[in-house]
Amino acid sequence: MSGFERYFADPEFVSRYVEQGPAAFMPGHAGVLQMAGVLIAEAAPADGAVLVVGAGGGLDTRALAQMEPGWRFVGVDPSWKMLELARVVIGDEVSARLELIEGTVTDAPEGPFDAATLILVLGMIPDDGSKLRLLREIRRRLRSGAPFVLVDRCDDRQGPDFRRNIDRYAAFARASGVAAETVAGAYESQKANPGLVPAERNEALLVEAGFIDAELFYRGMEWRGWVAYA
Repeated sequence: MSGFERYFADPEFVSRYVEQGPAAFMPGHAGVLQMAGVLIAEAAPADGAVLVVGAGGGLDTRALAQMEPGWRFVGVDPSWKMLELARVVIGDEVSARLELIEGTVTDAPEGPFDAATLILVLGMIPDDGSKLRLLREIRRRLRSGAPFVLVDRCDDRQGPDFRRNIDRYAAFARASGVAAETVAGAYESQKANPGLVPAERNEALLVEAGFIDAELFYRGMEWRGWVAYA
C-alpha cells in the first residue's frame, strides 16, 4: 500500500479533508453544492448523466449523488491520487453509478450529458486560450438545454482591492482552522496565478464557449457560482 493509499484508508485523514479541505477556504461550500444540485435538478432528468470535471476529492459528486439517487456520474481529473481519495469520500454506495477517469475533459466520453459541473477548477487554468478550450469541450458534450454549474474564485490581480481580498481569503481560512503558515504566502502565489481572473472574464468566456442564459446564483467574498445552459 502506497503512502497516499494509507492516508486515504485513514478515517481521520478523510474526515479532515471533508471538513477542512475546500470548505475551509470557500464560504458556504456545502450550501453551494446543495444549490448546484437544486439548479441541475431543474433541467436534468431523474436518471440523468452528469459530467464532473475536476472530480478529484469527490466532494462535489458525493453531494450531488446524495441529492438525486438516480443520477449517474462520469468524473475526470488529471490526478490519480485525488481520484483515489474521491473513491473513498464518495463511498461504495455510489460506486455502481460512477465512472472516474484519470485525464482531462478531452478524455471524457462524448455524451451527450444531461448536466456538467466545473467547481473550483477554472481558476487554476491559465487564461491563454486554455480556459476557453476547456469550456468548449464541456459545452459540446452537453445536450441542448443542459445545465452547467461553474464555481470559481475570481479577482483582478491588478485591481486596487486585490490585497484586501487576499487578506480576507487568508483570514477566512485561518478562522476555519487552517494553519497560518499554510496561507502566509497567499498574496504572492495568487498575484502570480495566471488563472485568476475577474468575474466578468468568466462570464465572457461562458458566452464565447457557447453557453446561454448565465445566471450568478452565489457570491461569497470573491467566490462566484453561475449556472448556464448548453
